Amino acid sequence: MVSSLGVAVMVMVPWPSWSGMDGMFQGNAAAMSASDVLVEVAPEPEPDPRFRDVSHRIRKGQALGSILPEYGVHQVDAVVEAAAPWVDLTSIWAGKDLHFTLDRESEDRAVFLRYVLDEDRTLVVDLSGESPSAGIEEVVYAHMAGQRVLTVEGSLWQSAVNAGLRPADIMRIANVFRFDVDFNTELQAGARFSVIGDDLYSGGEYVKMGELQAVRLENKGQVFTAIHFVHADGKDGWYHPDGTAAKKPFLRSPLDFARVTSNFNGGRYHPVLKKKRKHLGTDFGCPSGTPVKATGAGVVTVAKKHGGHGNHLVIKHAGGRITKYSHLSSFKVKKGQKVEQGQVVALSGNTGMSTGPHLHYELHMNGKAVDAMKVELPTTDTMPVAERTAFNAQRDVLVAQLDAMDPDGEAAAPALVDGE
Repeated sequence: MVSSLGVAVMVMVPWPSWSGMDGMFQGNAAAMSASDVLVEVAPEPEPDPRFRDVSHRIRKGQALGSILPEYGVHQVDAVVEAAAPWVDLTSIWAGKDLHFTLDRESEDRAVFLRYVLDEDRTLVVDLSGESPSAGIEEVVYAHMAGQRVLTVEGSLWQSAVNAGLRPADIMRIANVFRFDVDFNTELQAGARFSVIGDDLYSGGEYVKMGELQAVRLENKGQVFTAIHFVHADGKDGWYHPDGTAAKKPFLRSPLDFARVTSNFNGGRYHPVLKKKRKHLGTDFGCPSGTPVKATGAGVVTVAKKHGGHGNHLVIKHAGGRITKYSHLSSFKVKKGQKVEQGQVVALSGNTGMSTGPHLHYELHMNGKAVDAMKVELPTTDTMPVAERTAFNAQRDVLVAQLDAMDPDGEAAAPALVDGE
């Protein structure tokens, strides 16, 4: 037989034994016990799933209030309020997705809304009740103790990508030493990073780097080592082995990564004026619109056009220090505003007496221009005496691990320290 689905279904049914019926049919019992019967079984139809998932790509100019009604949700203000502890849904970004779960029994009305906040967190809004409620779904990782060595061949970015690191990981490692080394000018081919920290796994697969515990940089014959330490009050920071803080009052550079096109020079040939002229700063070649960061905390004293400097920004810092930023395309701060170290204060450009997009940066100390790429930067913090013993014990373990790491980057198999 062939069912309605075109599949023949064979059911084997043994014939009953008659041996206890006074020998009746005894001669045919053996033959009949092997008989088969073909039975047609009608398949159960598969019900349609009640729920289905759809994604909505946010278009330029679209607001949440115009999107939610498309999916049967009219409590826009209530949705925004429920999500407020984690994200402002009135400022959704074009190009991102809203993920809806629709209920067919309610004419495809949305019962759940999901909005990805970052690679680890997703906002989930429950729309099935009388009023929306929201929460966060977080990715749960297995933590493995990890070690890796990165040798710079060519660019830092490409070398790190080749070593299996993401751009965010590269920035984290580089930022540990951003007060000691200018990665635009001082990092040479062959420089070597050694890193100890957590590796995060999901489903048995490596995903990304977790918390960093110790980092070492060997560059141009110099060795920089930094240990991550959490204080008794919960605050944390990076410290050199002698207990001095890695953080200093000034960053080496106002740009994360850029090419130096002209160094500090007492008698440089000026490409526009066609004559020798002191170059009292450092020029960084970069595309217009590159974020420019304040190298130290201070107060903006100038934010305006200034002759050949074009759009010009000046920040006054403590200790008689001043920093200047020229040829900007736009300002992100205004005169009189306080700024923090690392805050984006402007965007680079090509204004004033400039032959191409770049940033001109100067550092003045006690009224005199100095080479910001070479001057020794003071350290402000040191390890508190009360925590020196705990720090030294942690330092000794991590430094020994850094010393023992294979120079070719072959670390031992990771050891499970926490996770699934």
